[in-house]
This record gives sequence, structure tokens and C-alpha cells, in this order.
Amino acid sequence: MRNLHFEILRLSKFFGSLNLTTMVLQLLFLYFFALVGRFDRSDDSNILTHPNVILALATTGTMCALAIYGTVVACQVLVGNYVGTNKSQTYLLPVGRKSLFYTKLAAFSLVVASAMIVGLFIANLVFNILESLFQLMTEQPTGILDLLTSVFAGTFLTIAIILLSSFIGIKLNGKVKSMIASIVLVVLFSNLAAITMMSSKFITLIVAVVSMVIVILVGLTMGNGIENDEVL
Repeated sequence: MRNLHFEILRLSKFFGSLNLTTMVLQLLFLYFFALVGRFDRSDDSNILTHPNVILALATTGTMCALAIYGTVVACQVLVGNYVGTNKSQTYLLPVGRKSLFYTKLAAFSLVVASAMIVGLFIANLVFNILESLFQLMTEQPTGILDLLTSVFAGTFLTIAIILLSSFIGIKLNGKVKSMIASIVLVVLFSNLAAITMMSSKFITLIVAVVSMVIVILVGLTMGNGIENDEVL
């Protein structure tokens, strides 16, 4: 528990930038899609008059950007400890390899998740308040339940992409490989997230939870591999 607290404190310096980036991106995407739906009257943009669609597209856009940014951070604070010569130094620390790896994963996930949840919620809340004062959409803003579901689903999917990319980088012994993996996963997950969010937030949340379960299982396997790894 002490190690987890230490890791969270060490990573807390990234909270502000992740939180601010999340809020700014979410607000920009929300207003971008709302303005397109407001002023573009072609048949293709009719769906952008629906608040749920705007929220889904905005959250997906923020998720994609944060997944790549988060992977950059993960390469610094997580992947970098388990590739190249740094791996030997990490293994020499007076802490169990597996427990240290799990602690780093938990601390990183908690910092990113808290920054994203707070950022997304504040951005969506600000948009809804301003929308009630200066209406852009023809329909009422998204309800609180849909808003919260979108926040948690977007956060879980983002963390899933970041951690899976990190695992690939550690497995293949390269930070660049983590970045390439994150871009590929963003393309795959973004289409799935956008489609499910526009159809059903509940299905999106299920997909996000399943993704996190898969990530946890892969993480446990990675931890066992690190525990038994032999460094020449």
C-alpha cells in the first residue's frame, strides 16, 4: 500500500495536464459537432442535431487523443522501466518484480482515470449549462445518466488502449512499438466506440468493462512473465 501511495504521488504531476487536456478537447469537440449540426443543413449532418450523437462523437474524439497522449506518458513512466538497460535496474530494486509492476499499473491507471473522469464530467457539465443558456441544438441536452455512462465508458476504453499499447511495447522491448500499437488500437476502438455510443450507452459501457477485464488478464500474464524473466 505504501508503494502504491508513493507511485501515485510520483505520477500526480501528470494529473493537471491530463485533466486540462481532457476538458479542453471535450469542449472543443462538443462545440465543433454542435456547430456543424446547427449550420450545416445537408442530409448527412442531420444526426448532428441529436445531443447523444454529439456527445458520442466528442467523447470518441477525446478518447482517441487522450489514448495517444496517455501512451506517450506511459512510455516515460511505465514502459521505459521495462525495456533496454532500464529493465535490469528495475529488476534490482528491493521489491518483488511482479508486485512492483502491478503497483505501477494500478497507480498509472488511477491517475489517468481520475484525470479523465473529472475532465470529461466538468466539460460535459459546462457544455450542458451553456447550452441551456445559449441553445445551439434543437433538442434538450443529454441527461445525467447518459452523460455519466459516456464519461466512464470513454475513460475505460482510453485506459484499455493505453495499457494494451504499453504491454505490447514491453513485450517487444520498445517505446516506439507502444506508440505504433496505440495508433492502431485507436483506429480499431474509435469505430467501435462511436457506433456503440450512438446506439446504446449501456452497450458501450459493457464493451468498456469487457475491455478492462481483458486488459487486467493480460496484465496479470505480463506480471508473471516479468517475475520469471531472466536478464542476461
